[in-house]
This record gives sequence, structure tokens and C-alpha cells, in this order.
Amino acid sequence: MSSMASKIIPYLRKSLYVISIVIVFVILLLLRKNQQHQICTHVKIVIDAPVQRQLITQEIIKDKLDKWYIGGLSGVSQNSISLSDIEEKLENIPAIKEAEVSFDLKGELKIDILQHVPLVRFMPPNQKSFYLADDLVKIPSFDVDIARVPVVNDHLSHEMIKKVYTLSTYVHENAFIDAITEQIFVNKGDLIIIPKINNQKIVIGDTTDIPAKFDKLIDFYVDGLNHIGWDKYRIINLKYKNQIVCK
Repeated sequence: MSSMASKIIPYLRKSLYVISIVIVFVILLLLRKNQQHQICTHVKIVIDAPVQRQLITQEIIKDKLDKWYIGGLSGVSQNSISLSDIEEKLENIPAIKEAEVSFDLKGELKIDILQHVPLVRFMPPNQKSFYLADDLVKIPSFDVDIARVPVVNDHLSHEMIKKVYTLSTYVHENAFIDAITEQIFVNKGDLIIIPKINNQKIVIGDTTDIPAKFDKLIDFYVDGLNHIGWDKYRIINLKYKNQIVCK
């Protein structure tokens, strides 16, 4: 290879690299300019939440958007829609943990919502009900409540609410216990679960060794009540270590 060629080739490579960057920049600029003149063709709402613990629906979000933006967003110029404004408004809804709003190349406005996951609903007499979520966020109840979570109907101290929250966390993590739990209440400091079937009371006691207590209960259901009848006992007491007391 001649000395002239050895000097030209690196120069050509560098020039091609610069030209490639310029071309990409121009394409992105043109796409952005084109996008600014596009209209919003459709609004797609995706809610990330367990079905049984969903607090908000697509319909609720659509109603909110219609109130915030009279006439809706479909057909509106993308350039006149503030994505950050929509995100801020959505994240001001107590049930929403995070919202991300973006346009795709087809002009579809996509709204991705991450919802707080409710663990338990408190419905004290003569007071407004509320949920406690998995991150200890307090969420006011909506006009239409669709979440299927354990319910607490008592007036409780702050300390007892924390204990109920702890129990509810373990309930949520155990598929079997979660499926059977209807209510939680407190009697003389003991946490008690009311299952959806057989009108039983399952006495948990305090928050010590809850997973072990659940294991005992499941074994008792499978190896005991499954043979003698699920309605044999009205009270199943798990508060004592290494034993189950039934009445």
C-alpha cells in the first residue's frame, strides 16, 4: 500500500463516520418535526395491577382524561399535548404509583400506569373507608370499589393498624390464605381471620411467626378438616406454638 493510500483511507473512514452521524441526526430531526404535525390517533391505557386488587380501571382513567381535556385527546395535534402534564395529573391520583405517557410513530398515545397494590381495606363505623397498600400508602376508597381484599370493620389504634398491615402482607404472599380470607378483626389484641367459608374464626394472635402459623393451618385443613368436615369447628386457634386449639 502506498503512503498516499495509507493517508487517505483513515481520512475516508473518519469522513464516513461523521457523515453517518449527520444523516442519523437529520433523520431524527425530520421524524420529530413530522411527529409534531401528527395528531393523536388513539389513546391506549395499560394498568399494571393484579386483577383481584385493581383499584382503577381504563374507564376511570378515560373519564378523568375527558374531564381534564374537554373533547378528549384523539384528533388533537401531538404538539399541543403535554405528556408531562398528563403524567403529573395521573400521579396525583392516590391509587397510582407511577404513570408514563408517550407517543408511538403511528400517533397512538400510550398511558402506562403502575398502581399501588392494596392489601387490606379499613371500614371503621361512621368514618370514610380507605385501603392500605403494599408500600404503606393510604388510599381513599373510590365511589366504585372493585378490589377484592380483606376488610377490617373496627376502630383501631395506629399500632394495631400496623399489625393488621403486617398480617395482610403475609396473607397476600400466601395464595391459599389469600384465597380464603374475607375479613380481619381484632379481639383483645388478637388478630383474627374470618374465612369466606364455614363462618369460622381463625385466631392468629400476634404477628410472631405468621408464616409458620399459616403452614399449620394449611396442614390442618388438608390432613384434618378435609377428612372430618370443614364445618367441624367454629374456632381454630393458631396463637400457641406447635399446637392448634379447636372449639
